[in-house]
Amino acid sequence: MTTKQKKTTAVEKKLIGIADIVISAADRSKDPTFAIPIRALSNVSFNERKGLIEMGHKKQARSFFNVGMAKKFMQTVLVADALSELQRADLTTSLREIYYRTKHTIKDSHENTFDTQDESDPVIEDLEVSLSALREELHVRAENSGSIVGPVVFGDDGDRVDCTRLGKGGYSVPSMHRRFPAPGREGDPMESPVRGQVLAAVQLRAIDRQRATAPGRQTLGTTAS
Repeated sequence: MTTKQKKTTAVEKKLIGIADIVISAADRSKDPTFAIPIRALSNVSFNERKGLIEMGHKKQARSFFNVGMAKKFMQTVLVADALSELQRADLTTSLREIYYRTKHTIKDSHENTFDTQDESDPVIEDLEVSLSALREELHVRAENSGSIVGPVVFGDDGDRVDCTRLGKGGYSVPSMHRRFPAPGREGDPMESPVRGQVLAAVQLRAIDRQRATAPGRQTLGTTAS
């Protein structure tokens, strides 16, 4: 029995292209360099026709042989490799997991590839704009987008999910949203007599989490201590 080979996605091809830049430069004994779009107010403009703020075309070179950029270059390649693995395995993970996947001590040194997650998160953002890819397309999520609670039953990747059996925490809504089919009716959207109440609960929990992280604010359903 032959197994069907997974087709390479457009995003995975772009990530492989980063490795190709390094290999090509090494073959020519040249300094491998990436062109990273500048993520700053000086490189954005307002498109009146679209009604959107758009990034400009200014870019910054990130070179391996530049002492001031060597570590950032190495970090970019490490993160790109981790994201490429996610593409091949068709898995999604968190920003925190990417940090742990790529953090280690460089051989024969006391230098870490990353010291804190504050270093790895901006690298992912650099790759987003460099590859013109959404974070969801890179198979990375920041956090869950809320919870579903109440008498709702739906199918999720072949499994039957009954939210009444999941306790007060409910079902965590993934950051990569999709339509949930009803059990036994693949392709049909989730239906329930209290669907509106469930969606409201999802929205409230998302707002609750946002308020919980804001200084000087108390969360929904809580009282100040």
